[in-house]
Amino acid sequence: MQKKSNTQTLDQFVAHVFTGEYEQAMALCDADVKFVVFREERDSQVPIYGAHIGQAAGTIFFKNLAQMFEFGTFEMEDSIASDDYIVRFGELAHTVKRTGNVFNSLWTMIVRFDAAGKICLYRMHEDTAALEAAMHIER
Repeated sequence: MQKKSNTQTLDQFVAHVFTGEYEQAMALCDADVKFVVFREERDSQVPIYGAHIGQAAGTIFFKNLAQMFEFGTFEMEDSIASDDYIVRFGELAHTVKRTGNVFNSLWTMIVRFDAAGKICLYRMHEDTAALEAAMHIER
C-alpha cells in the first residue's frame, strides 16, 4: 500500500474541517499538534487567536471558527512543498455571523508534518485588521 503524500493528507484535513468532520480531521494530526492563528497569545475578543495545542484543543478551535463564520470562498492560489512542510496561500471571504460583515483576506497556511506523516503544526496568517473590522472590534 502506498503511503499518502503530505499534500493528500492536508487536502483531506481541510476538507474534513470545512464539512465539520473534526474527529476525522484530528485523526490526521499528531496527538500534540499545535494550531496557531495570527499570533501565539490568546485574545478574549477573538477566540481563534493564539496557540491551541493538542487534538482536543484543535477540535474546539475549529468549532469556534464554525460558530464565528459562515464560510464563503477559500481559494488556494498556489502551494509550495518540501519534505516536512507545505506552504499554501490564497484568498478567502467569510461572513462574520455576529455582524453580517464579510471578512475578506489574503491568507497563508504553513503546515509541518512529523516523520509518520501526521500534521504537527498548522499556522494560519490572515489580515487581522480586516477580521477585527468585520467583527466590529475596537482596540
